[in-house]
Amino acid sequence: MKKIFWGFFFVYLNFNLTINGFGLNLIPDFVGYILLYQAAGTLAGESGQFRKLQPFSVAMAIYTGILWVGELLGITGETWLDMLLDTVALGGSLYISWNVIQAILEIEENRGADLNGRAVRRDWLVLVIAQIVSVGILLLFRSLLLITSEVLLISALLLFVALALVAVIIRFLSSLWKCAGLYDGLPSKDSGLESL
Repeated sequence: MKKIFWGFFFVYLNFNLTINGFGLNLIPDFVGYILLYQAAGTLAGESGQFRKLQPFSVAMAIYTGILWVGELLGITGETWLDMLLDTVALGGSLYISWNVIQAILEIEENRGADLNGRAVRRDWLVLVIAQIVSVGILLLFRSLLLITSEVLLISALLLFVALALVAVIIRFLSSLWKCAGLYDGLPSKDSGLESL
């Protein structure tokens, strides 16, 4: 379950280093999707939801890996096709994360244990809402930049929105960390059967 946490850590947090116009994401998304794929394989016996997300994790790892290399080489752009592909990728990412949440809730039900699943689901929903709102605000502020010269004010507001989103991401990740710790404390699924 810790790989689920680390997978989402890589997917949701980005630290970029830019040198002479070339960007490098120091925490690449594709690593997160690889970790989610591995975790899904390990946890597939706990919930059928994990099997569903494996092909999507592979597709997202490939897509985000290509984007990472493109950013590294400075060949990515802002075209309508990029926006369309990013929207499809967002759908894939939401599908993966929703399946993880459902899997956690299923494990709780099957094992009769509290894994902090309700808090994880609540924090995930807040994160999704925050992402939608932040994209809307970003688009609004980009439009405002075209008609006003208040760049400093708009930049300050964007910084505030970004910091609020980071706070929501950290809350979601902390709920997942607690879930992983609770899962690690569960007895083995087969415990007690070897003596039969």
